[in-house]
Formats: sequence, structure tokens, C-alpha cells
Amino acid sequence: MGVSLNYRLGALGTLSLSQYGGKLAEASNLFLQDIIAALTWIQRNIAHFGGDPDNVTVYGHSGGAYSTFGLLGASSADGLYRRLAGFSGGPARSIPAWWAEELAHRFVTELGVADNPEKALDLDPLSLRDALRKVLPTDLGVRGGVDNKATGVVLDIGQPGAVVHAHPMDVLASGVHRDVDVLLSMASDDMGWWVANDLDRFDPGTVDRVVDEVAGWRISRSRAQKIVDTYDQGGLTPAEVRAAVMADYLFAIPAARGALAHAAAGGNAHLLVIGPAEGAPAVHGTEMYALVGQKKPGRSAEQAERDTRIRDIVLDFATGEHSRLWRAVTDQPTSETVGNSPFEGTAHYQQVLDLWEGIDRP
Repeated sequence: MGVSLNYRLGALGTLSLSQYGGKLAEASNLFLQDIIAALTWIQRNIAHFGGDPDNVTVYGHSGGAYSTFGLLGASSADGLYRRLAGFSGGPARSIPAWWAEELAHRFVTELGVADNPEKALDLDPLSLRDALRKVLPTDLGVRGGVDNKATGVVLDIGQPGAVVHAHPMDVLASGVHRDVDVLLSMASDDMGWWVANDLDRFDPGTVDRVVDEVAGWRISRSRAQKIVDTYDQGGLTPAEVRAAVMADYLFAIPAARGALAHAAAGGNAHLLVIGPAEGAPAVHGTEMYALVGQKKPGRSAEQAERDTRIRDIVLDFATGEHSRLWRAVTDQPTSETVGNSPFEGTAHYQQVLDLWEGIDRP
């Protein structure tokens, strides 16, 4: 049985406003609170619809994947799920409390309500949307870099109205949720969407600027140069080099590290790489038709085969039919590879772990 969850987006869903008190005292991780409220409803009522409240799988893509794994850090969600699956997102890119508060300050200042932030509740949604767009960084290297200057799961530990008690990666490593099965996945060209659709903003112009960006993630310049040189192969454009670097930093590193940490703590973890198929390049969101149980109009036979395989993986994972899946992660990042990926999943995850060893991916 499938249940689709809705949650608040934008300023009144992802901004941390609890520091202002009053009517906003509980306005921290509101979108995550919405997900937890929905899961609580499922726990109490799904049996009436033929579902099993003790066998709930939460899965999502991109922002939905970060939200899914954010549940690990929220103690109020404990016991509401049995399995977690994240596609192009996982136990990373949590938003530090200092940035969440700074972004909120910029937001209420832009709205002209810094003297009384509660006034934001009375403004029209378009004003809220436009104000957030003006103050939120748009460059992906800033949003998804080491400081995570974006919106998402806020590490509001110890803050007013706190929802999250720990970083999801730390929870996996601790073993307190070793009973929760996890599946983590990336697309082989995850950041290629921005190369194809947002090149004017995404293109760094030169590979040297990619080195500058990586060094800006508090990585020594010599190490940054070595990392970028590894990706600068085969005549790639600077934009393609940047996309390859960011795909691994944003998606491959947390997937592999998260799966290994969970396995080391006694948990069951599976890794996946999704490659392209005819008519479906393996960019961010390539698997969405499969994840929501739809068929892309006019899809090729190759995409149909790939998407059917992805769908079956999700169903087997959710129903606990893990004997139909590939070998679980142990002390190696064992991975399945679906589609015509330019690299084999296990080898790629291991290469990424080696290349980025010791470098933080918050």
C-alpha cells in the first residue's frame, strides 16, 4: 500500500523561526514535523486500510531523500518507520543552526518585519516566496558545499522548539537504529541536469575555478587540485568536471559512508547506482517515473526495462524481500548498478571513499 505525504515548503516549511518566540516558538523544521505528523497518522490508522503499521517504508528523492533520512535525527519519529530509502539524497546536507538563523534574519529583514517577525504570518504567500528567493543563495556550490547554505533539515539541537536531536549520519553510526533497513542511491550523472538545463549559471568557465570552489570547502588547495584532476579526464568541459565533482560530494559520499556506518553498527544497508537508458539520461530525477509508479509516455524499451527494475527494487526493499536484492553492504560499498552506467557501482563508491577520505561531508 502506497501513501503520498505532503508537507510545507518554502519559508513557512523550511525556515527556522523558533528563535523569535511567540507564535513562532515551535516553527523549527516544520516540514519535518509535517512528515512526522503524517507518519503518526499512518501508524494509528493504516491498519483500517489494510496496511501494516509495523512495516512502514519511507522513501524520497532529492529533498525528499534528505527529509527521509532526517527522520533518524528526530526522536519524535522513532518507531514510526521500519525502512528508509533515499534516491539522490541521504544522511547529509543538514543545515547548521547558525545558517538557519542567519537566513531567517535575512528573510524577515527583506520582508521588513524584523522588528516583529510574527507579521510574516499575515503576509501573502507570493511575498514570502519572493523574499526567500532574494536572500537564499542560488549557486549549487554554495547551497550544497561544506556549510550547506540552503534550506532543509536544520540541526536545531538545543535550539528553541528543537525537533532534531542528532545528525542523521551520527545516528547511523551509533547503531541505535540498527533495526531500520536503509537503501541509498545516486544517478551516475546526477548533476548533469544543471549542465543541460542551467548552464549559464552552472558553468564555472575554467577548471581552475572548480579547484577554487573545492578549496573553499576548507580543503587544502593541493588536495583540491588532486581531487579535481581526477575528474578532469577525457576532454570534459569545465561544467562537466564541476558536475562530476559535485555529484560525488553531494550524493556518493554520504550514500557510501552512510551505508558503511550502518552496516558497521549491525544494520542492513544496500547501495545503488542508476545509469542512463535510451531516452533517459542518468541525471537528477531520472528515476522519478519508476519511483512514483508511472510510465513515461513514449519511453524506449530500454527505459521501460530499467524503470521496471527500479520499481521492483523499491517494492522488494519495502516488503522485506531482501533475498531478491543484491548482497548487502558489509565492510565494502557493495552496490547494484541499474541501466547503462559508465561505471560499476561498487568500484565507483570505493573510488570516491578513497579520493575523499578524511574530508567532511556535513
